[in-house]
Amino acid sequence: MAASRSNDCLNKTSIDVPPHLVVHLDVARTSGSRTLAVSSSEWQQLRADILTRDNNTCSSCGYTSPDDKGRGMKVDHKDGDASNNHPSNLRLYCPPCEAIRHCGLHGLYGYIILGSSDLDQLEIIRRTREVFESSGTIPRVTELDPHAIRPNMSIVDFANLLLEKDWDNLPEKYRSFKGFFTNRADKLFSNLKSDDALHSDSNIRAEQILDLESSLPWMIFSPQEHTSLQNFLDTWPPSTTRLFEYACICVVNSKASLDDRGASDVEGLISAWEDSCANQHASATELDLLARRYNVLGGKWVLLAERDKVDALWSRIARSTHAGTLGTEAKVLPSDESSDDRRHVIRISTKDYTDFQDVKRVRESLRRLGIKGKIGYKPNAYTACSVYSNNPWNIRPTKYQM
Repeated sequence: MAASRSNDCLNKTSIDVPPHLVVHLDVARTSGSRTLAVSSSEWQQLRADILTRDNNTCSSCGYTSPDDKGRGMKVDHKDGDASNNHPSNLRLYCPPCEAIRHCGLHGLYGYIILGSSDLDQLEIIRRTREVFESSGTIPRVTELDPHAIRPNMSIVDFANLLLEKDWDNLPEKYRSFKGFFTNRADKLFSNLKSDDALHSDSNIRAEQILDLESSLPWMIFSPQEHTSLQNFLDTWPPSTTRLFEYACICVVNSKASLDDRGASDVEGLISAWEDSCANQHASATELDLLARRYNVLGGKWVLLAERDKVDALWSRIARSTHAGTLGTEAKVLPSDESSDDRRHVIRISTKDYTDFQDVKRVRESLRRLGIKGKIGYKPNAYTACSVYSNNPWNIRPTKYQM
């Protein structure tokens, strides 16, 4: 919903620049299929044109990227139609503003949490950026607003409410809800310098996967929609399915029983982990205890498959997963033609990373499918809390290697 922004925002010099927009928590309402691949020369040229038109400046908060090429800035479709690439339909956002506008997905992956506050959402973004640029850390909610209250609602539940009602039609108490950033959102405010030890190639790749899963649809096998697993595999082979169309191709264990342990509280885990870090209590033991407390116990075996071998391997993994002989689900990343790395990431999930016997059982099943070399297993709690290689807590990112 476009509206005039306050006068303290940066003014654009070109008459073609879209007006500034008010930012509040929102969800994506998209239609149409993307007609230009993000990696295509056509889209890259269009993106460069928008960056030049908008002076590398976010249309909401007025932040100007210090990078000549606008690294990290997001070009979004005004009307939600991904096929409408007319320049008048394209707007530029910084990553934090983009996260707030897509709060459900970014909340699901632990970048933002919900708080009731009298602060303006843009002021929260600005203050968070100021603290990060001066200290390299994301401020806690109470540092930005000592009077902020954590509501008895998750940001994902709030996002589902936003799918039903526009912001202006929400009750007043809900319109006091703001998005606050977690320590995991540091990359939204960072320039991601290549020499930063916390952003090695493997870390950046892991973060890119999370970004993809939060911004693109998944292709999930459905017997009703795809008639048969064989038809699904034939229609969506990872070697030729393009990454800009779907974030991942997924098959779920058809025989898995419902989890009776209740929902996972990822936001609660991240908040508690931030407290542990602030109190110098961060350790693998502490994180495992918090993962149990907040029921964030899933994890995944991660392996890489070469482009010319991925379809056959994925077929075996997908069939075994659907038949109930592997884990709870399996996912594979489609083909990324923009990358020099022609390998595909495949992840096989289990329900509880602390259940070593089940984790080991899945690994042995993978051996029987031909995966002989050593691979690593990473808990979802570690991913949610940004436990990557070279992390400041000296925690091994992979819980098991077999």
